[in-house]
Order: sequence, then C-alpha cells, then structure tokens
Amino acid sequence: RRHSRPLPCTKRSPCQSKPHYLLSRLLSQRCILRSHSPNPRMLAARLPSSLPSRVLASGATAAPRAIRTSTKSNMVSTDTASSSQPHGLLTRKPAGSLEVSKPTWWLESRFHFSFAGWHDPDRMNFGALRVVNDDLVKGKAGFGRHPHRDFEIFSYIVDGKLSHKDSLGNYESLGRGAVQYLSAGTGISHAEMNDDTEPTRFLQIWLSPDKRGVEPQYGSREHETEARHNRLLHLLQGNTPAPTWKNVNEQPGADCLHQDAHVYVSENDPNVVHDISLGPKRQAYLICIEGGLRANGVELKMRDALEVVNTSDSQSLDLQLASGSSGSHFMIIEMARA
Repeated sequence: RRHSRPLPCTKRSPCQSKPHYLLSRLLSQRCILRSHSPNPRMLAARLPSSLPSRVLASGATAAPRAIRTSTKSNMVSTDTASSSQPHGLLTRKPAGSLEVSKPTWWLESRFHFSFAGWHDPDRMNFGALRVVNDDLVKGKAGFGRHPHRDFEIFSYIVDGKLSHKDSLGNYESLGRGAVQYLSAGTGISHAEMNDDTEPTRFLQIWLSPDKRGVEPQYGSREHETEARHNRLLHLLQGNTPAPTWKNVNEQPGADCLHQDAHVYVSENDPNVVHDISLGPKRQAYLICIEGGLRANGVELKMRDALEVVNTSDSQSLDLQLASGSSGSHFMIIEMARA
C-alpha cells in the first residue's frame, strides 16, 4: 500500500481526473450499485437544498430509495436541555433520535442530519456542519468510487480499518484514531472500503467550505492513543485562529479546513474533566463516540450528540466536559455561530 502524507494549509494537490458533481435533489438517493457513471450535465444542476449521498458497492443489489420525510418529533423532555448560563443554548440529540439506515447487508449508518433518502427539515445542518454519519461497515465491503465537489470531508476511524483510494492517486488503509481528510473543491472521486475481515466503525463528517472551487487535496494522519488520552487532540485546524483552550495537544502541520472550524477528539479515563469555553458568536457540536460524559450537567451516552450555541456577541460561554464512570471518547467541532 502507498501512504499519503499530511498536507499543510498552504499546499494543494492538482486533481488528475475530470470534475464530477454532487447529486442533485432528484438524484439524492442512496444508490446501491456495483459501479457509478454519473452524467455531468445532470449532476451540475445541484440545488442548494439537495441531500448529499454516497455510492454503495461490493455486491449490493437493492434498488434506490425515494426521499423519505422524517416523522420523528423533538420532545423537549428527551431532546433538549437548557444551560444554566443565560447566553448558552444546549440541545441534546440522543442516539435514539438518529436515523438508522440499513440499505444493504454490510452497512448500518446513523445520520445526524438529512442524508440520502432521509429528509428532516429540522435537521439540515448546524452552521457549516452539514453531515455527520456514524457508519458500521462489515468486512470485505464498502463505498465504491463516487464523486464529491465543494465539501470539506473527513473520516475518523473508531474501530477496524478504513481504506481510501482517490483520483489523485492516493491509497492507504488506516486504523483506530486516524483521520482521513478530503477537500473536494473543483471535483474528486474516491472509494472507502473495509478490506479487512472485521467490521469497521467510523464517523464521516462534511462541512460546507467558506469558498467554492478550490483545488482538491487529500491528507491523513495516524495517532496513538496517548495523543488523545485525557487531553484534547487538535485533529483538524481551520483557517482562523484556534480557541485558547487548556490541555490541548496541538499538531503542527495538521490539515487545514477551508472553513472557520476546528476539530478535537479526546479519550478519557473515568471522571476526567475538561474546562473549555466558546467565544462570542461561536458554537460547537459535541459527539459522544464511546462511553459517557456530562456537558454542563447534560448527560450524554454513546452516540448521543449535543449542540452548544453561545448566543452572546460579547461574552464567552464556559463549558465543562466531565467523563463518566466508564470513561469517554468524544469529538467536538468548534465553529462560527450560524
């Protein structure tokens, strides 16, 4: 296998294939095919409200699904918790409220936001954050080659291994704690496969870029557990200064998102506490990957998420993240307030 090296913020890699485009609303179904040959003219008609989707491969046989509108209600008693601070808004998204998609024998996905054949008008995005998918992929299967354009996409591997191959010539397989970053820009195609025999779990996250039409690039980095153990690992940096939080493991030369957003992960022993703050006009999306934690008194279990918004234009919002009795593994995406 050939490994790609992390790309600094100032470096770009030229795209070696013809640009492809995201599926339009009429085509924003989760296609289950052995191969995919999109019509560029049709794909160029992407609407702002179109739903992202991916191509499935490796023996899938089911037919494409039509867009389905969610009927789930957001009950205040289960989905919402209020911060004790007057300028903070915390909204809990329990794992049970996520859309579970099982389009084929080898894939089980949990959608935090509208994706593929599932549409919920109340879950379209959270600021620049457009997609959070918690994917379980069985061995010797995965997502066949498919195109992307004008999205910042990264995958964080939780268990197993994930192989990446793209039109820039990159190919590698990475394991737990690694991150694969793709800036789709003017157009790139790639495949994500589980070439191993054991299941793979990974989070795939898409952010809207702050500008369209950048040159595509790919980068990755592997991290030992120690890098995120009882501290915050700065996994991906944005194009603005990072928060001045304590107990952060900075990563010089980390890949740079085309967005005002910063991504951190942390894996903690029981009862470990992180005290951070969101600056004025900032917000964050917190994902409990494993274990459990409390955020300003709001309890989060495995696969729960929390939207945190600092509603103040002048004051910071303090946020305490306390690991539960079984420890915690979480991701926090800090970004500009919508």
